[in-house]
Amino acid sequence: MSENAAMRAYPQPVGEERERIESRYTRNIAFLAAFLSIVPALVAIITAPAGATYLGFQYAADDQMVYAAWMRQAMDGRFLFDNRFTTDAQPGLTLNLYFLLLGWIAKLISIPAALICVRFGLTLVFVHQLYELMKRFDWTVYARKLALAIAVFGGGAGFLVWHDFGVAIVKDTPGFLTGMMLGRLPVDTWQPEAFVFPSMLTNGLFMAALCLMLFVFNCFLEAEKNGKAVLPGAIAYGVLMNIHSYDVLLMFLVMGGFLIMEWARDRATKEWIVRAFLIGLGAVPPAAWFVYVLFQDPVFQARALTPTYSPNLRQVLAGLIVMMLLAIPAFFQSREGKKRPYFATGIYFALIAGLAGFSQWYTQGDYFMSLPLWIVTYATVVFLLYSVAHTNPARNLIVAWCFISLIAIYFPALFQRKLAMGMSIPWAIMAAGGVSLLLSRQERAARNLAMVLFIIVLAASPMRWLFREIDLARLNVSNTIRHPVYLSPDMKRILDALNQESGRKVVLAAPGLPAQITDEQGQPIPDTFVSPILPDLNPIASGMTGAYTYAGHWSETPNYNRRVGELQRLFFRVEPRDKKEEFLRRVGATHLIVPVPAAFSTVPVLDLSDLGNTVVDGNQFRLVKL
Repeated sequence: MSENAAMRAYPQPVGEERERIESRYTRNIAFLAAFLSIVPALVAIITAPAGATYLGFQYAADDQMVYAAWMRQAMDGRFLFDNRFTTDAQPGLTLNLYFLLLGWIAKLISIPAALICVRFGLTLVFVHQLYELMKRFDWTVYARKLALAIAVFGGGAGFLVWHDFGVAIVKDTPGFLTGMMLGRLPVDTWQPEAFVFPSMLTNGLFMAALCLMLFVFNCFLEAEKNGKAVLPGAIAYGVLMNIHSYDVLLMFLVMGGFLIMEWARDRATKEWIVRAFLIGLGAVPPAAWFVYVLFQDPVFQARALTPTYSPNLRQVLAGLIVMMLLAIPAFFQSREGKKRPYFATGIYFALIAGLAGFSQWYTQGDYFMSLPLWIVTYATVVFLLYSVAHTNPARNLIVAWCFISLIAIYFPALFQRKLAMGMSIPWAIMAAGGVSLLLSRQERAARNLAMVLFIIVLAASPMRWLFREIDLARLNVSNTIRHPVYLSPDMKRILDALNQESGRKVVLAAPGLPAQITDEQGQPIPDTFVSPILPDLNPIASGMTGAYTYAGHWSETPNYNRRVGELQRLFFRVEPRDKKEEFLRRVGATHLIVPVPAAFSTVPVLDLSDLGNTVVDGNQFRLVKL
């Protein structure tokens, strides 16, 4: 049954009544999602051990500390930031408007509180931006409601093989699932930026980027008839380029497919194309600054060369498979009754299936496609989009995002994994359309029950994210396994002391040692980590005090692995005193965070307190000023 038939079967409210019904539902979804996004943080604060201080996050602690370091610099009055995770010389030219603003907020309420509050606020904004997009669909109220719910809470099949740590399948799992995914976990278990609810839980930057993406998409659509949408769209596109530049490339690829679809419908007017071009120009000034910084800052160059390859296509499909299957009926929908959309959709899914089969020979840690092959694949997908073009522009935009999302992530560039931002959103919307069509002949009560059941199944993985966040707080370990969720009293006193120090601070701390639960035979139990034996305080020192660290972050620190080895030698290997002093002079260290050997009896850590004056003398750690 078509969407028109569904509307005839169930008379729709119109005008103000429809607006009232949908607005109320949107508010309810928004507040529910926003509240759930901070539940783990609230639980962590309420259940914090005596004397412990919550850092504000559980997932990707090292990455969160990069954000905190920028915020800390904004709190100190800086407008341009440098990289606090290395001691290398650098000009300090990084500008990030999001973390600049967040730093100003943090100066009033603290870094952890700012990170928590912004996730709550941006979740509210995101849901309402998504509703603004859904209003452009000529769908039933039921379909729009379902689209909002699935987009916010939807996930994939990851709950079937759920792990709390890592990206590899290490626990006992049915062999066919392990083999099908080549021993790797679906992306809905570990890649938050591809899904909405995990992004809400873990990363305000991702939510800011998603809000801007939806706003710009809405401006592109509005620009067809209203030139007033150009300026706000251009500004938002420029801000997006500044705070999360990868998404600009993703949107460019999507908009290319979308304009082809509009051309197929004879709607790509000269005025609309010019307005779309003007919106795109908003990214030029921040892009030019990005290029300038890239050429001027060798540390930034090294950071940009850090590879973040996309996961195997089978991992991606496993994370989206439920929504993709539900979306098929919506792709087949055609007002003119033509068969071309059926063939084009079938060819697209056959193409993706073929690539998934070929991915069996894809070596993780390399490009899946060469540039010529990627260009041919992208061009093929754009041609298929021409064949499925619909009369509704908003629907065309979402279909273009669906089709291109699975191709964009294999654009052969070092940052390709980051092009997965918001990948689940278009598939969730089309899944809602597909479900609505499948259930269009059912009674209202049956449809509502089916809606609840679909949401429960699709929300299984996101709910696992929610409970994992709570468990990580209970265990006092980030998913990175080397970083804590709470600061002990010693750590808090040391950070407070460093914050009182003026001038440039270079702090060295021992690399972290993870702690894994063992069985009765002393063998590690897969996927079971608890509070680190020795926490890695290097990124925490940079993030919470603005100090420079020698080996603070796997991506931000050039030659990170070599530098970690040097820190291990400093803190764990017995060597002549003058050799250690020479190393400290070479790196310009001003402070050491020294573990107290008696507090870490299972770790052969050295007492380096005699290398300087003890500023903070704790039971676990000492702060030594050199």
